[in-house]
Amino acid sequence: MIPAAGTNTRLCVYGAMNYRTGQSHYMVHPKKNSQQFGEFLRQLLETNSHRNLVLVIDNASYHRTKAIRALLEDHRDHVFVIWLPPYSPELNLIEGLWGYLKRSALNNYFFGEIESLETAIHETFSELQQHPETALSLAYNTNLRKTA
Repeated sequence: MIPAAGTNTRLCVYGAMNYRTGQSHYMVHPKKNSQQFGEFLRQLLETNSHRNLVLVIDNASYHRTKAIRALLEDHRDHVFVIWLPPYSPELNLIEGLWGYLKRSALNNYFFGEIESLETAIHETFSELQQHPETALSLAYNTNLRKTA
């Protein structure tokens, strides 16, 4: 028997990358919405509560809800947000990381179960955490070529 794809089950990955060190913070979840993005932001802010943060956020609808804006406003003493213009993925450095994740770790592979897909995502991030220079290369090289 040859395994074939069934329903198109997806996982969403929320992520932030330190553009200086290449380290990343991410969360895998089956849904992409304001509530889950808020959960990711709370984790990120809690992990970095002792630091000033600059967040570069695109214009996805779930990024701009009242709840998300209120959360960011509650942390305005140590969080500065740069809102990217609409339809400008070339300005968002983490897009290079997302492209790598899709091309190298997930593309053209039948995982069979959603748990296997999630494991592949975690393994890829684990490898990138061990080699942050790779993450920085993916971010800067990919996006700088697009804007040149």
